Amino acid sequence: MKMAIIDRVFLLLLSVIILFTAFWIFRTHTVLENSGSPTTVVRLFDLNNDLLYNIVTIFSIILLLLSNIFYWRTGNGIYFLWSVFYFMAGIIALAVLENARFYYIKQNGIWNGKFSSGFIVSVYLILIVIIITIIDFFIINYLRKKAMAKRKKYGRFFGKHAGNLN
Repeated sequence: MKMAIIDRVFLLLLSVIILFTAFWIFRTHTVLENSGSPTTVVRLFDLNNDLLYNIVTIFSIILLLLSNIFYWRTGNGIYFLWSVFYFMAGIIALAVLENARFYYIKQNGIWNGKFSSGFIVSVYLILIVIIITIIDFFIINYLRKKAMAKRKKYGRFFGKHAGNLN
C-alpha cells in the first residue's frame, strides 16, 4: 500500500511538471504565429525558447533529486527512467522548436545563411543527462545497499521495532 502512495505522489509531481512544460512548449511555438515583424517575432521566440531550456533543465534536476529520494525509499529504479524520459522529451521538443524557428526565418527572408547546431547540441545534452543519471543511480544504489546491510546488522540488537527504510 505504501509503495502505491509513493508511486502516485511521484506520478502526480511528474504530471504537473509535464503539463507546465507542455504549456510552455505550446506557448513558445505559438510565438511563431505572431503577425508582428519577423525580427521581433524571432527575438521573442528566442527569449521564450531560452526560458524553455531553463525550465527543462531545472525540472530535470528536480526530477533527478526526487528520483533519488523515491528510489531510496522504495528501491524502485523506474523513477530514474521517468526523469530521463522527461528530459529527452523536453530536449527533443526544443530541437523541433529550433527547426520551426529555422523554417520561419527562412520563409520570412531573414535567414543569414547559417545553420543551427540545435540537433547536435540536443543529442549531446541527452547523452550527458543519461550518463549523469546512470552514475547517480549507481551511487545511490550503492549507498542504499550499504545502509540496508547496516540496518540488517544492527536490526538484531534493536528488535522488530527498528527504523524502516522501506
